[in-house]
Amino acid sequence: MDTQPVAVFEKTIGDTTYIVEYAISECAKETAYDKIKKLILNDAENYRNTRAS
Repeated sequence: MDTQPVAVFEKTIGDTTYIVEYAISECAKETAYDKIKKLILNDAENYRNTRAS
């Protein structure tokens, strides 16, 4: 990443703690929403493929 984090926060859900840091980049090609959506969809596809095997 070419910029320093703007903010860091921690969130615990159940037994899992998520630590999130984010920064704003002028040269980003997609939004954080788009990136997370792509990650979730790819993970769901991978899960579906491994369950079918």
